[in-house]
Amino acid sequence: MENGRPFSSHFPFSILHSRSMGLLANLLFFPVTGPVAGIRWTLRKVAQVVDEELTDDSSIKQELMELQMQLELGDIDDEEYVRREAELMARLREVRAWRERLGKAVAGGPVRVAGGEDDEGS
Repeated sequence: MENGRPFSSHFPFSILHSRSMGLLANLLFFPVTGPVAGIRWTLRKVAQVVDEELTDDSSIKQELMELQMQLELGDIDDEEYVRREAELMARLREVRAWRERLGKAVAGGPVRVAGGEDDEGS
């Protein structure tokens, strides 16, 4: 009591009531809301890892460099190189498409393969 008035009269009842009920509700419903929050966090992390995997082109670039080295060393012929390069470039286009869909930056211009689909009609 302060100045003859109870302490709670200084604050509106709704504020005290909502704060205490919020805390009480959080404690009572924690067995349900706790695991739900954990599942949400886990799903967000999984989605983040999937986004990173879908948009990471470093492994494809590494494979392209290894393919170039195999050609220079004579381990593969030109036909094999062109075939495998086309496959890797298609994968690279897919990664860049995912990057665009997810709103991430896309380095470079369009990926084209010499003698690919665009050149078949001419």
